[in-house]
Amino acid sequence: MKKIIKSIVTSFLVFWLAACSNTDKAEIIPDRFKNFMNTYFHGYIYEYEDINARGNHNYGEQYALFKIKKIDLDQGEMKMIYNQLALNGWRVIESNDKNFISFCYGNNFSLDILFPLKKYEVTPSGVPIKFNEMDNWNIFLYKSTTTIAACS
Repeated sequence: MKKIIKSIVTSFLVFWLAACSNTDKAEIIPDRFKNFMNTYFHGYIYEYEDINARGNHNYGEQYALFKIKKIDLDQGEMKMIYNQLALNGWRVIESNDKNFISFCYGNNFSLDILFPLKKYEVTPSGVPIKFNEMDNWNIFLYKSTTTIAACS
């Protein structure tokens, strides 16, 4: 009788652990984005969010949003990262010299970095950006298999 109860309890625990482990799988960061973050933001803890165009990972357009807490990365450190980006071939295409900067790398990579100061921001070219939280740097990385108009 003890063996039956023990096997029932063991089966229940195995089933419960398997069910719990499948609920919150972390998103896998694509290598091209992981390499970028390791190059420019090594040592910083960040959150990753996959925000792919049209919801299709194979469409040829890939977006990623990385969030780094403002308390972990100050504006002086970010300016050094901007300089490193420029030295490695990223070119600034838009900036408000305050809290927003946009880069291109070649014709098919773009990068937008925003340090939100208020819940509603507008880029220098007038594109509205709305935020629910103010505690993070927002780093948008975009890869396309076609030429990005702003980068050509």
